[in-house]
Amino acid sequence: MVAALGIVLDPENNEMKVFGGVETKMEAKNVADDSKFHMDDILSLDISSDKKLVVTGQVGKSPSVHVWDSETMESKCMFKLKEGSRGVAALAISPCQRYVAAVDLHNDHHVIIHNIKKNKQLLTIEGSKDLIMNVAWSKKVDDLRFCTLGVKELKFWNPADATKRLFVKATFGSASKMTNFNCVTFDTEGYAYSAGANGQIALWDVNGVLEKSIKAHSNEVSSLVHESGKLITGGKDNKVCIFSAAGGECKLEKTIDLGEASFPRGIDYMNGKILVGLRSGSIYEITESDESKKLIMASHHEGEAWGLEIVPSGNALFTIGDDNKILEFDYENKRFVRKGIIA
Repeated sequence: MVAALGIVLDPENNEMKVFGGVETKMEAKNVADDSKFHMDDILSLDISSDKKLVVTGQVGKSPSVHVWDSETMESKCMFKLKEGSRGVAALAISPCQRYVAAVDLHNDHHVIIHNIKKNKQLLTIEGSKDLIMNVAWSKKVDDLRFCTLGVKELKFWNPADATKRLFVKATFGSASKMTNFNCVTFDTEGYAYSAGANGQIALWDVNGVLEKSIKAHSNEVSSLVHESGKLITGGKDNKVCIFSAAGGECKLEKTIDLGEASFPRGIDYMNGKILVGLRSGSIYEITESDESKKLIMASHHEGEAWGLEIVPSGNALFTIGDDNKILEFDYENKRFVRKGIIA
């Protein structure tokens, strides 16, 4: 996602498709028509497990959320959060692809559930007085539980609970000391895993009770995902760890050193490939079997990219931004060449 565009990159041909990017009227963002595409900065994103459905949410007084097809780039559903929401802080598509869970930036950090096929809002409720950074659905079949995560708090929600007990707060007990949280994910058995600032992964049972903590990194755990029986984590020690994770047990299989002075902000796994998005703006594809790394994208990562120069004689394009980086690209062969740092 870049500004108001959703971008799908084909890494084999290094070509992209965009959701949005059409000609529009020159008018202020707060009055622009965002019924078909985003008209302001995208803040949050989630993608379905089959990688075919994407949901994106933007900033704004009454921000829009769009659900769209990653192959055709066509809109499937659009809904707006109520006025005063300020922006969409976090999003998640349910495994059944019927629902979207959203969290806004209002002082009450509302939790919203929307039915995609019926295009109907089912729930809007206060989530927390503190910022909610992440939301994730359980991947267990027919389990409609989801979790919201703040810096110091996890809540496990169950809209289908017949007892009308909508949520429970996570229970720590004596299994671990309190720490700050960064993100959360579920497995197909209903266990949840949260990433801790203490370098540990907390494992939560189906009742929201902490079962155990697992040491994963020497610094904060900054990202994690559970796919195909594996828990993949990224940390501020600039490493990726791969665990086998089933039945409430985790076993470390390997640790991969990224070899770059940056840490993973986002991570995904599919068919033996790990996709890692770094704080530096780089995206790498790592092959699990031989740990080989392929640079998919290099970009600026802080503030604005405000300078551009084209040198046709060398098929070169140079950019510069607030992150003090100069990047060179070969526009003929569609590849990144090198970077420099301004002291």
